[in-house]
Amino acid sequence: MAKIAKTGDRKKVMDTNKSTDCPKCSKPTRIVKRVKDRERSIPGGVYISCSACDFFEKL
Repeated sequence: MAKIAKTGDRKKVMDTNKSTDCPKCSKPTRIVKRVKDRERSIPGGVYISCSACDFFEKL
C-alpha cells in the first residue's frame, strides 16, 4: 500500500521499503530529518517518525 507524502507535490509516494512499523500503533514509520527544537528541548538529527500518532525515535 503506497502512502502519499504530505508535500505540495501529491504525486510523490512515501517510501516505506526500509521503514519499520510503529511500536505504538503498528502503522509504517518514515525517516525524517529535524532541526533543533529549543522550545521542547529536542536535539536535531535523523529520526524515525510515525505519521499517525506522536511517536518518534532518534536514529
